[in-house]
Amino acid sequence: MDDLLFSAEEHAEAAALTSRFIAQYQDTVASLPVHATIDRAAVRAVLASPLPDAPESLAALFDDLAAFVVPNATHTSHPRFLSYVMPSPNGISPYAESVAATLNQNCGLAKVAPSAAAVEQTVVRWLAEIVGMDASCGGIITSGGSVANLVGLTVARDHALGDTARTDGLQGGGAALTLYASDEVHSCNDKAVMQLGLGTKHLRKIPTDDALQIRMDMLRERVAKDRRDGFRPFCVIASAGTVTTGAFDPLNEIADFCAAEGLWMHVDGAYGALSAMSERFRSQLSGLGRADSISLDPHKFLFTSFEAGCVLVKNAATLEESFRVAPSYLAKDADPDLVNFSDRGPQLSRGFKALKIWWSLRYFGKTAYAATVDRVADLAQYMGQVAQDSPAFELLSPVTFNCVCFRMSGMDDDANRRVLRQLVDSGLAFLGPANVKGRIGMRACFMNLRTTRRDVDAIMSGLQRLASHGA
Repeated sequence: MDDLLFSAEEHAEAAALTSRFIAQYQDTVASLPVHATIDRAAVRAVLASPLPDAPESLAALFDDLAAFVVPNATHTSHPRFLSYVMPSPNGISPYAESVAATLNQNCGLAKVAPSAAAVEQTVVRWLAEIVGMDASCGGIITSGGSVANLVGLTVARDHALGDTARTDGLQGGGAALTLYASDEVHSCNDKAVMQLGLGTKHLRKIPTDDALQIRMDMLRERVAKDRRDGFRPFCVIASAGTVTTGAFDPLNEIADFCAAEGLWMHVDGAYGALSAMSERFRSQLSGLGRADSISLDPHKFLFTSFEAGCVLVKNAATLEESFRVAPSYLAKDADPDLVNFSDRGPQLSRGFKALKIWWSLRYFGKTAYAATVDRVADLAQYMGQVAQDSPAFELLSPVTFNCVCFRMSGMDDDANRRVLRQLVDSGLAFLGPANVKGRIGMRACFMNLRTTRRDVDAIMSGLQRLASHGA
């Protein structure tokens, strides 16, 4: 190998090895332990490995994939991986990723990636249609919900600061900006507030009711108090799927309140906004289209591989006011059809993430996705019913979406933590911890395309065995 390009023979070998790996992994992942018992010696050997000088063979690379990477990985495609809001990828994503890497488009400027810009604009329009936002909105594909929320809140902040936002920022003085969310809001919003210089003490966490939704009475009271105290309320973050219980805030009520108070409405919909594809959840999400900005994640309910997030902003010009710069070396010519996405987010160099979303929606179709949303929600209802019917378990919150928070009854918090740890260490299943209004338990989030009721039964039986042995 005299250079960094492949010969025809190397292409054929790499394609064969890759195709074989993808097919074998997807066919056998259910037989692997969900959670790896880490081989510390192997990890330390990799950590200590020297920078290679001479080339290695493709066969050696794939041998290490099989010998080290797969055995020491957590298998998120396993049917009993139910921790976090982390789905298994759909079948077409690995191939779309390979094509995107081959084309190697830099999706910041339309001039350098015109077809990619057209695909991304189309994907943004389709996602806007799903959540009920007008097709004229501005949007951009991001790495995930964390960056999508950061972008949306950046625009909200700049809108509040007005004409001096770009030049003076927070240094322009004036009363401190405050924003509001439920105490169940995802922590990435805290990070965004830190990065934007707003300070986490100015993110007012409003208590939730028994349904884990933001309490509107307390939101109204806090905004009124902050105005009296000389603060500048500017934004409410509504959750379309809280990370612990999957609760949807009352979006239409929040939209009415924001309109009356002159506040920006940002929806953190990274978890659940795309469940609007399902008729079952559409009415609860009918207020999405009234938001000023929305984050959502195709790598959740579109089941694409990581990474794929999106932010939508009702007014495209407002989005671009926060991010557009025009250095001479970029020569961003105006195009009658295509968008320069570097004007809609913090990155200039951007990969072609939109391709796997475009292919996924075209290959499977919205109807299949709606059915999948319903199927995983049905699994959550089934687990919830099993927990409710058995004296061994106690539900911690209503099962309203695709996740179940519960605990082993008759056991204290430490015992519940121990049983969860033993379940994960056993390799039988990977559930996550749950803290619902101070009550400790565990959480199953159904976002795996391979999970069935048999897996639910195996998990609940396994938990009862572990609890009885530890009692």
